[in-house]
Amino acid sequence: MGRKMLTCTRCKCEKPETSEFFPLHNKKRNGLDSWCRDCRNSYRSEIRRGKYRDMMSDQELKFLISSTIECTICGEQDKLVVDHDHVTNEIRGMLCDKCNRGLGHFRDDPDLLEYARIYLLASKNKQEAADYVKVHSGLDLYEVFQ
Repeated sequence: MGRKMLTCTRCKCEKPETSEFFPLHNKKRNGLDSWCRDCRNSYRSEIRRGKYRDMMSDQELKFLISSTIECTICGEQDKLVVDHDHVTNEIRGMLCDKCNRGLGHFRDDPDLLEYARIYLLASKNKQEAADYVKVHSGLDLYEVFQ
């Protein structure tokens, strides 16, 4: 009795019914995706677009992906994603997943990010944080907390 085979619904190729050939899928009775790994991977890399379809052409997206080698914020080079403004839907660039999610957690608000920066700075060096706030806001933290 041979291996059980499964036919990919995209390429119609018959392959062994294992997670080596078909990605896991928790909604399927057999626990495997209906597309083989090759089809799923090529589909994801080909389009890698999702909601960006109306924001830029395929050629522009391919150029952005091929011309960006590192995260614009931290310099990470693995698993870059397309970052966009949620209000204007304009593409801003390529970021690593952590930086992209970080911006999202701060609701893409530069002021919140600045407050977070000050918070972190204050926990490391209170004088440097106070000096920064005084220069940028005129507020003397040492007078406020004395």
